[in-house]
Amino acid sequence: MNRSVVILRNVGHGVNDIFWYILPSLLPVILDQFGMKYGTAGGLLTAFLGVVAVFSFILGKISDYFPRHIIIGAGFLVASLFLIGGSLTNNFNLFVACLLVAGIGVGSYHAAGYALIEDITENRKGRAYGMFEFWGAAGVLLMFLLHGLLLNHLSWRNIILITSIPGLAMGFLYFIYSERFRSAADRAKGKILNKTEIQDAPVLLFILFIISFTIRYFGILGVVSFTSTYLVRELGLQANVASYATGIYFLGGLIFTPFMGMQCDIRNPILVLLFTTLIPFPLIFLMTLTQPLWVLPVYLLLIGGSYYGAGPAMSMIIARMSSKLGKGEAFGYFMAVTSVTFSFSPLLFGMLADRIGLNLTMKIYSLPLLLGSVVLLVLFVVEKRYCLFEGTTTVR
Repeated sequence: MNRSVVILRNVGHGVNDIFWYILPSLLPVILDQFGMKYGTAGGLLTAFLGVVAVFSFILGKISDYFPRHIIIGAGFLVASLFLIGGSLTNNFNLFVACLLVAGIGVGSYHAAGYALIEDITENRKGRAYGMFEFWGAAGVLLMFLLHGLLLNHLSWRNIILITSIPGLAMGFLYFIYSERFRSAADRAKGKILNKTEIQDAPVLLFILFIISFTIRYFGILGVVSFTSTYLVRELGLQANVASYATGIYFLGGLIFTPFMGMQCDIRNPILVLLFTTLIPFPLIFLMTLTQPLWVLPVYLLLIGGSYYGAGPAMSMIIARMSSKLGKGEAFGYFMAVTSVTFSFSPLLFGMLADRIGLNLTMKIYSLPLLLGSVVLLVLFVVEKRYCLFEGTTTVR
């Protein structure tokens, strides 16, 4: 496999994930700038991620018929240019409009990127997905560290401008290396078909897994999106310190995700997902209790490891459950549901926090993780009837 293709695929994941978290990172400052309530801030995230959801599905499906790397490269350019445009305006409505158009570009990456892994990876897919998620966590961690350094020296507008520049570079690189992406895909065509040749999984089981992912994401994404704000408003940390602290989530992902990916190659990925869904439930609840500040990084590290560490397992489950769909379409469904959940979870979190406060809302948002664990346990038992992951768990 061409090394440059693998590097661009993985590093591109990190750059795209930055776009997902750039608003939550700067949310405490943007709240003050525009005098927004928590509900309004949640609505802003919802609108942005709603666009990401719609175009994740549309562009994922298109990527089954059009070169995936072209869609990804164009997406990077659109996302970067419109985020930069939004950072240059003082008009709030125009800022929101730029964010929504940028969301189209942001939605281009994940469905096509996951499908690209399926296209050109013949074995040890758990490890490939693990490294893919590793670079996603690395990108977001670097962003939070950079924001922590810059928040005391630059405006949030300038920080958005700086943070958007890597996306421009990545977009051009995907076009420059277009021929290498085409060659890698052509070599894989004879070995890996666009629709898997293994025993079909029941469509109902695919839907049930998507529902379980939705429950899981609903709980953890609301918490992650408002962690910086929680640390500033409830614990009294400075905005730059809160940005550093929130970055620990992604340090956890950096540490644990490659290991979890390798586990998916030797164990049933449903069990790996069950473990990484159950662990954050008590940790989020404990994080809201009065205790020494030094304990907080431990909670953030383990929650982040579980958050990102579930990625390889979910990707392998989607690939195995989606034998009747094109890869881009299947991952498009997955990313659309993820994006919708990512958008409505912060919205409802913000609305609830306006009424009952951030602390109690954090506690309530830990409960879907417990529910998701119960659903996954039931699905694990049901899946045993079909032996979908018996023998090797690597999709070949």
